[in-house]
This record gives sequence, C-alpha cells and structure tokens, in this order.
Amino acid sequence: MNAWIYGYYVMLLLCFAISLFHLQYAQVKPLAVLLAVSILSEVVVELIGKRSDRFFIVYHFFVVLEYSLITIILRSGIKDERWRLLMWISIFVFGAVSLVYSFGFNGWRYFPGINITIESFLVICWCLLSFFSITPNSEASIFRHPDFWLTLAFFFYFAGSMCVNGFYNLLLASDARSAKQLFAILNSLSNYLLYIMLIKSIICFRSNRISS
Repeated sequence: MNAWIYGYYVMLLLCFAISLFHLQYAQVKPLAVLLAVSILSEVVVELIGKRSDRFFIVYHFFVVLEYSLITIILRSGIKDERWRLLMWISIFVFGAVSLVYSFGFNGWRYFPGINITIESFLVICWCLLSFFSITPNSEASIFRHPDFWLTLAFFFYFAGSMCVNGFYNLLLASDARSAKQLFAILNSLSNYLLYIMLIKSIICFRSNRISS
C-alpha cells in the first residue's frame, strides 16, 4: 500500500521540479505554487500521523488553497471578462463557505468530502468553459496545446474525486480500514494520471513557446 502512496509522492516531486524550469510561463507560476502547497500539505500530514483523524484538518485548509490556485490557472485562459470576474468572485465565496462549514459545524474532524465535492463541481464547470475557450492554430495542434492538457488533467482528476470523495465518509463509517485502503489506491491512480498530464502540459509550453 505504501508503494502506491510513495509513488504518488515521487510523481508530485517530479512535476514540481519540472515546473521550476518553466516559470517564465504565466500559467506555470501558480501551478508551481499549487504543487508546492501540495507537497507541504503531504509533509504536514505525514508529521501529524495518519493513525488518528487529526490530519483531516490539513485538507480543510488545503481544499480552499487548491481551488483558488486552480481557478486562477484556468481563468488565465478565459477571454470573456464576465466569466473571469465570476471565477474571481467564486474563489472568495467558496473559501468563505468551505471554512464556515468546516469550523462552524465541526466538519474539520472529518474528511472534507462535501467541501471537495463542491470544489470538484466548480472546477469541472471551469474546465468545460476552458475547453471551449481553447483556440489552437489547427485541428492537429490541440494535442500540443498546453491549455488542453492542463484542463484535461484537472477535469479527469476532479471528475474522479467527485465520485469517490462524496462517499468516503459513508465508507469510513461502515468499514474504516477497507475505506482507507480503497481511497489510497484510487487517489494514487488519479494523481498519477493528473501529474502525467500536468507534466505534458508544461512540456508543451516550452515546445510551442506559448506564454501569456
């Protein structure tokens, strides 16, 4: 089981290292920050220890930072100012609602399944908007367009998260050990796919010399 988790850590570190060599591109900068926050969160979780549920509080803060940075990344590819404004407003609204729910209703003691489900729904909406905003030079070039791979990475990851995380607390209540094992496997697999696509998008920035 640890192999799945530590393999994901290796992919995360690799993606972060590659991003550091491409900071000249506007969308890579917030992506590098997102990866750094992800690494810091995982380190804190490992230090706190996973034998108790105390580490869940880390994810309640992380989900707010994650949504904010991903929205900023996707927002940079949107041209319509009305959508850009709505995405900017959503960052503050989601952050406030998520934290109020977590601390106002004692949700921080549990896995933030509802928070992540709402985040996933919003990110999926922005991904769909981003897909329609991509304007490649030719039909063949869309697979060499960094915005395509960035959007596809977030779309697949959060579509999977929306399915799994929404039921995680229910699975924990019925069979905690099996739930954690299943979550670790599915989460690691989705993260592998996420970071492979993110690395592909970063490489496309350099190969196409696209900066914004």
